[in-house]
Amino acid sequence: MKSLLYCLSIFLFISCQNDFENQSNSTLSNETNDEFETAIPDESEIAETSIPMDLGLRSIEAVDLPNLDYDGNFTDCWTWDDKNGENYLLRTIEEPKFNYPEEDGWETYDQSLHVYHYSKLETGETILLRDLTDFIKDCEFDLIMNHLEPVELSDIDNDNYGEIIFGYRLHCTSDVSPSSQKVLLFENGDKYILRGTSVAMGYGGEYTPGDEFNSGPEGFLDKAENYWEENKVEYALEPNEY
Repeated sequence: MKSLLYCLSIFLFISCQNDFENQSNSTLSNETNDEFETAIPDESEIAETSIPMDLGLRSIEAVDLPNLDYDGNFTDCWTWDDKNGENYLLRTIEEPKFNYPEEDGWETYDQSLHVYHYSKLETGETILLRDLTDFIKDCEFDLIMNHLEPVELSDIDNDNYGEIIFGYRLHCTSDVSPSSQKVLLFENGDKYILRGTSVAMGYGGEYTPGDEFNSGPEGFLDKAENYWEENKVEYALEPNEY
């Protein structure tokens, strides 16, 4: 009888021990899975903590252009990568167009310049995000038309869309006087502009910001104004005046 009771006690002890181990192993397994799942951030968390893209601005020659539509003669083209994909800022100027004078009239000229912002998407499709055309018509004197040399790229608002800034001058003149000058900032199809005049022999240099700056991201106007100040002088009184 004692042997029977002893065997029964051993059986109950082993059974309880197995139940405890099974329960412990189950709890440990669930805790491990929970920790593994919460250690992997979802896509929204990855986007919020992502590092801004490296917006490297590069110049390319006309022979290296992809298949882009444009009018006029190639001036320059700048490319960079951002959230849209591969971007191109292409600047051109058309040849002057001669207007035959009417009887007893003056010879006049027309001329236009163009700026195009293309983007090549990840799908391979190339789209025109923004284009700009400006011109002078019926100029009887010297016709001045040129793109300002500096082109700058930034991402002030950290949205991974590059802000490309540039400028140009237009003038029909018979003397040394300020030209019409415009400075523009393009971002993802949006346009921001300063309109004014260059500095010539100490005169000019004033500008008016477009209304779009009022609702634009903070810092855009400062960026455009800095570019203007650095590139406003067309003809200086002295070589080192500014």
